[in-house]
Amino acid sequence: MSGLAISDAPPPGIPLRFLVAAVLWGAFAGVWIAGQGSEGLATRWTPATVVLVHILMLGVMGNAMLGALAQFLPVAAASRLRGAGLVPLLHAVFNAGVVAFVVAMSRQCTAAMPWVAALLGVSLSAFAGIAGWSLWCGGGPRWLRGGIGMSLAALASTAALGVIALMTLAGRWSVELGWLVDVHAATGMVGSALTLVAVIGVVTLPMLQGTRTPPVALLRSWLALVAAGLLAGAWMRHAGQHGVLVLTATVATWGLAAASLFLQWTARHRRNPTLSAFWALGMIAMAAAAALLTCPLPDGIDRAMLVGTLALAIGLPFVVVGMMLEIVGFLAWIHLRRVVPRGRQIPGVGRLLTEADKRWVLAAHVLAAACLLTTVMSQRGHVVAGVALALAWLTTLAALVRCLGRVRDVQASTA
Repeated sequence: MSGLAISDAPPPGIPLRFLVAAVLWGAFAGVWIAGQGSEGLATRWTPATVVLVHILMLGVMGNAMLGALAQFLPVAAASRLRGAGLVPLLHAVFNAGVVAFVVAMSRQCTAAMPWVAALLGVSLSAFAGIAGWSLWCGGGPRWLRGGIGMSLAALASTAALGVIALMTLAGRWSVELGWLVDVHAATGMVGSALTLVAVIGVVTLPMLQGTRTPPVALLRSWLALVAAGLLAGAWMRHAGQHGVLVLTATVATWGLAAASLFLQWTARHRRNPTLSAFWALGMIAMAAAAALLTCPLPDGIDRAMLVGTLALAIGLPFVVVGMMLEIVGFLAWIHLRRVVPRGRQIPGVGRLLTEADKRWVLAAHVLAAACLLTTVMSQRGHVVAGVALALAWLTTLAALVRCLGRVRDVQASTA
């Protein structure tokens, strides 16, 4: 961690509030699946499924990405988060927007759609603007700031497309929804989420998993491919052709997964085995989702639902949970460094959030993933899958609570 600017880290409460919200939304996703039954995992167009997708993409991934950026920008990218005092307000507005989306979409309340669009559009655009300005004024490596900047630009574009979709559903605007939804999904998944994972991975794979440092030129080429593919794919999709968007998602995902797994496989000084397992399983699930975009499937299996489950409910969340456990342990350690009097020894990150706790979280998420895949392919056992997913995220929350409990104990013993 010698390359980290720990003294520039924001107050731990700023990123932590996003990470805890992501865990709570993950648990709610399980409750939603159990409560909706077959409607929740039927086809991509049912209101229950649209709600579930956005619980996972906004509630889980959105909060996790924003929380990770709040910590990563000043600490690893040498870009102090400007306007940090607004971040708690943006967190509240963003999550209020997700709640409003769930209520409005599940009840098909079109009159509320403009309000949902305002809450989500303003909060995401404002965060992207604050983070983008911080990167512009920052002093970190250009490739790192550029990669994060591309992810933020895709985030703002995704938010704008989402606002257009909501206003169309409300009957205020008239846009062809098939094109809009596909471009919105591709921009959010590949342009924003996958890009951020790739850029952060270049820094954290060597630091936390002991791999070799990936070549920066390879990352630049990958980012250029993603940007060009998404722009060309959006244009071609408007003309009624899906091929370029599908090809971009497939090649980008396979490239990232292959590079990550190769680096893990060839690591000389492996460490953090549970994080490595989370990351590897997440990449394998993402690669499988990309493969299934075009591979033939047996009758009775909805392609979109299987791909979405692998990518949104398993692949990206596995990467997020693994990294979240490391971030929270790191936040706890930073907090103790600031409050414990000088000269007093404090526990290391590995003692604040232990490997045993991480293994329990991994086991719970693996079980939930197996239940989800079984349910999607058989269209049975929705309650079991939902309960398993909720319990996996509650196990994650329990690990975070135990970590914070150890922080409290250390503070009490050094007071």
